[in-house]
Amino acid sequence: MKRRLAPWLALGTLTIAGHAAADPPISASESMPAPGRALASNDDASSIATNPANLPFLPDPELRWSWIATRDGSPLPMRGHAIDVAAPLWILGSGLRLELVDPPAGAPAPFTANAQWIRWGFGLRAGQALSFGTSLGWSMSNAASLDGQFSTTAGLSMRPGNWLAMSLVARDFNIPTAADGTRGQRAWDVGLALRPLGTRTVEVGAEARYHERDEVWVPRFTAGVDVPWVGRLRGDLVAYDLDSSIDDPSLVATAGLDVNLGPMQASGGGIFGSAVGEDGAGFYAGAAIRGFREPGAPGASYVARIDLDETPGSRGHVRLLRKLWKMADDPAVEAVLLVKRDEPASSLAHAEELGDAIRTLKARGKKVACHLEDAKGRALFVCAQADRIAMNPAGGLRTAGLSSRYFYLGGLLEKLNVKADFVRIGAHKSAAEQLTRSESTETARRDHQDLVDQYEAVYLHDVGGGRRMSVSRLRATLAGGPFLAAEARQAGLIDALVYPDEIDRFVDELVGHPAIVIDDRPFDEAPKRWVARDGVAIVYLDGDMIDGESSHVPFLGLRFAGSRTIAKALEDVRDDPSVRAVVFRIETGGGSSLAADVILREAQLTAQKKPMVISMGTAAASGGYYAAVASKPIYANRSTVTGSIGIFYGKVDVSGLLGQLGVGSEAFRTGPRADAESFFRPFTDDERAELGRKVKQFYDLFIGRVAEGRGMTAEEVDAVARGRVWTGAQAKERGLVDRVGGLREALEEARRLGGVDRDAPVAELPEEDDSLLGFLLGAAGVSAPTPSLAGMIPVPLTDVVRALAPFMVFDASRPMARVDLFEELEPVRGLTSRPARAERAPDER
Repeated sequence: MKRRLAPWLALGTLTIAGHAAADPPISASESMPAPGRALASNDDASSIATNPANLPFLPDPELRWSWIATRDGSPLPMRGHAIDVAAPLWILGSGLRLELVDPPAGAPAPFTANAQWIRWGFGLRAGQALSFGTSLGWSMSNAASLDGQFSTTAGLSMRPGNWLAMSLVARDFNIPTAADGTRGQRAWDVGLALRPLGTRTVEVGAEARYHERDEVWVPRFTAGVDVPWVGRLRGDLVAYDLDSSIDDPSLVATAGLDVNLGPMQASGGGIFGSAVGEDGAGFYAGAAIRGFREPGAPGASYVARIDLDETPGSRGHVRLLRKLWKMADDPAVEAVLLVKRDEPASSLAHAEELGDAIRTLKARGKKVACHLEDAKGRALFVCAQADRIAMNPAGGLRTAGLSSRYFYLGGLLEKLNVKADFVRIGAHKSAAEQLTRSESTETARRDHQDLVDQYEAVYLHDVGGGRRMSVSRLRATLAGGPFLAAEARQAGLIDALVYPDEIDRFVDELVGHPAIVIDDRPFDEAPKRWVARDGVAIVYLDGDMIDGESSHVPFLGLRFAGSRTIAKALEDVRDDPSVRAVVFRIETGGGSSLAADVILREAQLTAQKKPMVISMGTAAASGGYYAAVASKPIYANRSTVTGSIGIFYGKVDVSGLLGQLGVGSEAFRTGPRADAESFFRPFTDDERAELGRKVKQFYDLFIGRVAEGRGMTAEEVDAVARGRVWTGAQAKERGLVDRVGGLREALEEARRLGGVDRDAPVAELPEEDDSLLGFLLGAAGVSAPTPSLAGMIPVPLTDVVRALAPFMVFDASRPMARVDLFEELEPVRGLTSRPARAERAPDER
């Protein structure tokens, strides 16, 4: 005697049974099967039906269709179509499911007519190991026994490791009732899945459903195996009446194959077994399109297009680098097209790292091309490493060499009758000069010119090498800039003039055949493991260093790195067992010396517990360099601004300004120095002498910390200190850094020291937590001064305001370890109505 099967039968995985009842019940509220998916491990959109607790584990959005087609002789009522759409969001997951049920003629009552179900699922994930979910369903049918039902289901999933997953689901716990009073019944599912190899390659599972009213169990076993270059084999088996003395067990099985091609999946398989009989056997089919891809057939080669519409900040720069590194390892990517409408990097040091990423792509056999609109010097620096450079014929190359600009506010303060009074250690420690003078000293002038010369050496070396031009020829060529597009091509700085609508032709010429161009790298790999493997962490020290919590000024694009925020991030990675090594990414010109010392201490504690590699970005100078000596090795780009080992201390006296405004001020004190740090009087000679002693003490502490961290004597450090700024290449020669290299090399070293693979996960801390205002501005696309904001702050004064803003947040009672503020410029006169500048990230000091 054939037994009717429960409609939750999963198609596509192999299932076996536990304890079965004589008459397996079928509820009118049963959901359509999800072919080949197991209760504990199903992480696609069909988990709305199988287990809504798994929705938060969905890697990316997915649209899925499945079709179950059995013959009319089948007693299985759940035949028809199901359409699922679901997406994850942070720790959440949600989706909708539409079921079009078309029962076969052999289905028992109450399945006498077609029905439709709409189900909504929602899940919440707590970390990687635990999630909760629920689904709500509503039925519609011309048959009263199937119409008007409301179903509630809840699930729990636990994944304590990469080899085991467990789930518990309460189905129809509200006991749905149809329009004619037909009542369903509550059911309980329990299941587990095992991955013996710790990855999705091989998986087996077991589960069972208990029907509460009839007190019967229906068990199931599943299995799945990845097939290289194809997809995944799935199968399942359900057994009924295992304890029956009347009949042999009734079985139903499915066996099928998922074929994966990039983000698309096609599924198909057979449905058979004694429970459906020869007259009921059938098949299932399905298809899905997702924002991720699973192992499968190699897709057609394509060209990945990356549009850079704005200059990325520090973290956006790292995201871009990681994207390019992934493309270098992707066999489906045959070429990369960079379409740049703005500077690709906020500093020459960041441009170095992008150039290195392009060379990595080429070393892995990828072609690389750039298309420029109205480009500047750093775009040329990066794109010179590509195979070909094209430019919009109406555009131009707005560069004629390199320059830097420093702002001096001493004259302004003098006009306001405000007196700046600072004490410094180190003749080269010229940061305070920006508030005390209207121009640089001779020492500072030589330092600034040397820095520009060092930048030029890097610039000419890389651009000349990429464009196959000698340094002398390139220098002479750039001196004739800026260039219209045709002039840039004639000068050999670009290869072709290409309008945006001609980019496809340009790409076809690059690869030598008609190419498939896909925006960005749109599809991530589906996770191979339930729980992320051990990996490395990047901890960012990004922005002017202040005491307390980090903050962000979105209107000016300024970031302040708070000592407590950075210290907490270092403590978190130190205590996280999944972090095997740390890259301390420093992007700051310094700030509060107290903040620097707090951060240094936490970095040292972290380095004592785990391998730590220092990676210097645009700048790791003054207080930034102080924090960098916590560990070895230290990596710096050739053009990284570093060193500036020195201290200054002081204040501004506004009493003269207040007097001009008719404001008087009186102070009452218990000691002569009680109000020494007041902004409303100057320092006395005695106080100034005392400040000199304090600054010397802090300077000696700075020297001592560097000497200890670098294994040098105090005299050796002092010889390269005294506030002198060095490039990364110069610092390497003087023993202040260990290796010249960018973030790629630093990450490779961290992986080696931590004993993890190249594809190990990378965590980034501290988490970005801007203000609500910053979030709203970011959502509106505002990340730096815009034309609307420029209307509030005159364009020529924008950088002056940026230069002055940090001093408004520093505590005047604390010594400063900070490098000079400067703006990196490229002259562009002749192409625009006003001199335009390269966009500068807040960390470019």
